[in-house]
Parts: sequence; C-alpha cells; structure tokens
Amino acid sequence: MEHKDIPPPYLQDLVETVVGKKCLQWNRPDCGLSAALRFSVELADHSRIFVKAATDVETAQWLHTEHLVLSSTQQQCMPQVIAWIDEVGTWPILISQDLNNAYWPSSHKGVTWREGDFDLLFNGIKELSTVTVPMGLQSLNNQFVTVWPKLAADPTAFLNLKLCSAAWLAKAIDALVAAESNADVTGPYLVHGDLRSDNICFLGSQVMFVDWIHAAGGNGAQDLAMLLPTLYLEGGPAPYQIMPNAGEMAALGCATHIKRLATDPSMPTWLKKIFKRLIAIELEWAAQCLSLDLPDGLKWQQL
Repeated sequence: MEHKDIPPPYLQDLVETVVGKKCLQWNRPDCGLSAALRFSVELADHSRIFVKAATDVETAQWLHTEHLVLSSTQQQCMPQVIAWIDEVGTWPILISQDLNNAYWPSSHKGVTWREGDFDLLFNGIKELSTVTVPMGLQSLNNQFVTVWPKLAADPTAFLNLKLCSAAWLAKAIDALVAAESNADVTGPYLVHGDLRSDNICFLGSQVMFVDWIHAAGGNGAQDLAMLLPTLYLEGGPAPYQIMPNAGEMAALGCATHIKRLATDPSMPTWLKKIFKRLIAIELEWAAQCLSLDLPDGLKWQQL
C-alpha cells in the first residue's frame, strides 16, 4: 500500500522544528493526483502525522483552501489540524491527523465497500450538508456554460455514444435543457467538491473526508449528487433510489461529463470508458427524475 520515500531536507527540518520531535520514517501513501508532496510520518514517540506540502502556485492555493476549511469548521468527519507552516521563501505545509490506520475502501487493487459503509457514508454526507460555509471560502455560482442546448442543435457526437436513439433524444431534449438551466449549485453550505471513494475512509464508525482542496460554499445537496453516479459503479445504490427529485443536478452532471469527454483529447482510454458509464447512469437518473421514458440505448453495464 505504501512505499518509502525521502522528503526534501527543508521539509524534514521544518516539520521536526514545528512538532518538536524527530521524524523516524517517511512513507509516501499511494494516493493523491496533484503535484503536492504527501507523507505519512512516524515520529520519535511512534505517533504519526500526515504532511502535505505544496510545490507550486496551484497546489499552494489548494492547500490554503484545505487549511481554511479544516481549521475553521473542525467537524468530526475532518482530520484534525496539527500545524500550519506558511513561511516566506517556502511553499505552505499542512500537518494533520494521520489516517493510516483507517479503512480506505479505495486502493490500487480496486474499491471494496464493506457492509454498513454506505449507511455511515450517507449519514456523514447528510451532516456535512448542513455545515455553514466558513468565511473567506469561495462560493460556487451558476455561471456555467449550458451543454444540452448545444446538443439539441447538433446531437451527432452524443448520439454516437449509443446511449439513446435520435427519437428518444428528440422527445427528451426540452426537459433536459430546462433541467440543466434550472440547476442551482449556490447556497450557504460547505461543499467538499470532490467526494469520491479515494477521498473517503472510516475510522471506526466515523466516516472521514479528506483532500478539501476544491471546497467551496454552495448547495448542500451538491456533494451527494456528484458522488452517487460513481458510487453506483462501485456497487452502491442507484442514484434515483437516494435522490429521486434531483433531475436538475442529474442533467447538469450528465452535461458536465459529456462536455469533458468531448473537449479533453488527452483523456486516457480507461477514463473515457468511465465517463461513458457515468453519462449513461446520469442520463437514466435524469430521465427517472423528470418522468421521461428511460433511454433506449446501451446501459452502463454494457459499456
């Protein structure tokens, strides 16, 4: 699960100075997609800390966001902040609670949810959806470019996915256009912004959410709506079972994935396959919520 790595000398010196303990071992977990440095560190007293260090302007901005959230709200579903280092001449460093001994459903071997995990997860998301956004955090807005109107004008690329027929789309397009345009991501609540299985773990009976770099203020239902389609791929419930009145968010999520698939030429083949499956799931979910006929093309299990 982990492999040893050697931290930059400046990082070890700063961490040891701030925590007041010698660092015995640095392990680099198999997680995270950004350029930030991440280490699970064993200290001289055999306690552990988690160190995340920015390496450029982008990761520094993200780390500031994460620190703002974790230090301002201090919810049970968040790792505790141990120290924050933001000195002139170095990129910022966040030291937080180490969750190495937690259960992580996602690993390089795949995703394995245990019995009872979904209940803990949904309860945790429900609690999170009522947390007021901390001051200073950016807010989501509805100034997104709509996709369904463009597909109404030229549906060729979308129809090539074979998720529905031209006849089905002709009947459904007005409802999908309206749903996307009415989607509202704004609100006064804290939104994680990137909930997925590799950002979720369980410490006993407590679900923990990590990697808050994309957090913002917005609609309290946003995190659940974004997570459900991928959760369904991993053996979770169908989105409609959990959110039967989320036609706007389903149409928006579907449109977002369609746009990304069409505009990202560097997307690897394996990710394209996942996006097609997500689009199929969200299209069916939107149809169910909007009282449309179910799409008459390939199901996600067939892709």
